[in-house]
Amino acid sequence: MRWTHVLAVGAVASLGLTAACSAPASTPGATTGATASQTADSKAAAAIDPTAKGPAPEVAGAKKGGTLTVSYSTAPADMDPSAQFYQDSGAIMTRLTQRSLTSFVNRNGKQVLVPDLATDLGQVSADGLTWTFTLKDGIKYSDGSAVVADDIAYAVKRSFAFTDTGPTYQVDFLKDGAKYEGPWDNPETENPFGDTFAGVEAQGNKVIFHLEKRWETLPYFATFTQVSPIPKAKETKNRDYGNTALSTGPYMIKSFTQGTELTLVRNPNWDAKTDPARTAYVDSYAFKFGQDSIKVQQGILASNGPDATTLNWDGIDASLADQVTGAKSSQFINGQSSCVVAVNMDSRKIPLEVRKAIAVAYPFDDINKAAGATPLSQTPASTLIPPQIPGWLDYKLPGLTGTGNGDPVKAKEMLKAAGKEGFELVYYYTNDDPSNVAQQVNQVRKTKLQEAGFTVKDLGVPNKERRTLIAKLDGPHNMLQSPGGWCFDWPSADSIFPPMVSSTQIKGGGTNWGNLSDAKIDAEMERILKLSIADQGPEWGKFDKWLMETYLPAIPYYYDRSNLLFGTKVKNVINDPNHGMPVLDAIWVEQ
Repeated sequence: MRWTHVLAVGAVASLGLTAACSAPASTPGATTGATASQTADSKAAAAIDPTAKGPAPEVAGAKKGGTLTVSYSTAPADMDPSAQFYQDSGAIMTRLTQRSLTSFVNRNGKQVLVPDLATDLGQVSADGLTWTFTLKDGIKYSDGSAVVADDIAYAVKRSFAFTDTGPTYQVDFLKDGAKYEGPWDNPETENPFGDTFAGVEAQGNKVIFHLEKRWETLPYFATFTQVSPIPKAKETKNRDYGNTALSTGPYMIKSFTQGTELTLVRNPNWDAKTDPARTAYVDSYAFKFGQDSIKVQQGILASNGPDATTLNWDGIDASLADQVTGAKSSQFINGQSSCVVAVNMDSRKIPLEVRKAIAVAYPFDDINKAAGATPLSQTPASTLIPPQIPGWLDYKLPGLTGTGNGDPVKAKEMLKAAGKEGFELVYYYTNDDPSNVAQQVNQVRKTKLQEAGFTVKDLGVPNKERRTLIAKLDGPHNMLQSPGGWCFDWPSADSIFPPMVSSTQIKGGGTNWGNLSDAKIDAEMERILKLSIADQGPEWGKFDKWLMETYLPAIPYYYDRSNLLFGTKVKNVINDPNHGMPVLDAIWVEQ
């Protein structure tokens, strides 16, 4: 599992990685997790094992039963498989409720790509423009009905109706993807395709992808919930489908209340013998959204009553850092994450010289203090590619280091020179955070930007609505739009920049960093994508620096770190370094 030259293994290229070793007899893991010092950083990896079979190896000593509570501060906008592209909802769905053609399994702290609903990792044609996946026999939904290949093809088509919040890889790579709008009739645009789309089809038990251009990493995209089966006859043609979405994973939705809670129970029709990626130990999961993270963390550390079986993945508060690195270290994992957080600015509404002034003025240190941030949860960023990605270029542009408290005097001078004195900055923030952290951070940010000569219009909104609002392309805001951060989808920068700055995202009604839609950027990405995966790495590093020097669409803030805090009865907590999230299905709890 290391970066080498691109190596074809079976029918799929493994992102330049050697093939994964065969599955071990059991999955090792500390029963209460690793301390911060036990979690070593390394280059990102995602090897492959095209021959992996179910069931997944059992965790030594694991016991079945009980409920795991997962309590944290933010809230998914919905649970629709086609629409999700967030770290938390992705982890919930891909590990617990939704299976896809392929999946990841954790082996000794490394992620390995394995077949899931498919019999292998796909067969690619000689010209690289056709990928064929064969569906396993006997897969059922949570209602007992059979999963068929046409359900997966339909789900891929359906994902085109949700490109405002979902991924756009399929738009860029699938045949006619740039013109397709999804399977539903759209009288406003007279959608010429409907349910007939050249980019994907089902033939018997096979799902076939037809591409505009080579896509070596398609088997990694096949892990997405956008490739999870959805029966056409049972969907709602809107995001309400997610409230009661049929499950193919080990758990299914019992109830979902937006912004508040999600309850999952066992799926009686999940067949572990067909699933090489997932185990299922607890009887149910209780997700609590929009919680006071400090109170939750304090309760978990005390581990009285239900807190002993609770997990939290918010950044650890500074007031608790001494405990989690000292006496309570056995309840805490500090590991790698896949995310870079940045201050996003709308290049359509904020001129480049003003964006540069924002960067000069931005008070990173005071915001970190107000947020209770620590080096356990973040390290200052100067690039948009995280350091663990091959091809990362270690560059630092003046003032863009994610540190310091800004220079309001210089920022004022820059605004005056640009003829933009008093330029108005408009953004959303959460105004109902029970811990008051979001409100405190906003007050610091607003005050410091005003001191630098900006006019600030801060729009306070409820936590459950913020994700939807910041994802609106034509909302009133001109900064801090979605995405506020980007987590690579597989360990190569072709899963960072195309969705992050491609004009495809804007054309689909979604947002990207800078809300950029620029022919020069698209052309340069197209050039790089024609290279092999091994050759792309250094070119993406150069692209990163060029993009920041030329456009400054966002201000690098920090490289995220995974913080997993759990009660004393929560066992086998493992960090997935490629997603910065726990492997949820591997956890078990003491009764």
